[in-house]
Amino acid sequence: MGSNNSMYSKLSKCGFGFALGITNGLGMMLLAWAAMQWGFGASMITQVASVYHGYDATWMGGLYGAGWGFVDGFIFGFVAAAFYNLCLCCCCKKK
Repeated sequence: MGSNNSMYSKLSKCGFGFALGITNGLGMMLLAWAAMQWGFGASMITQVASVYHGYDATWMGGLYGAGWGFVDGFIFGFVAAAFYNLCLCCCCKKK
């Protein structure tokens, strides 16, 4: 089999960013609420709160974490998909 560009698909930068943002946001929210209820991950909440303004082991802090986590995950996902697409174009050209 030779190199065939149709075998590789580009990622949607916005779609990948949105999916990663939702996943990261939900994770941050659930971590804050788990810390509030059971103390699980409380030291991690303290560390992340130094970057995410308003993030705390409270109901409202979990919502702040969801917002910041979405923004952070979206940006990372967008950039990661852009690099993936760039590598796909550079490395898989027909000769």
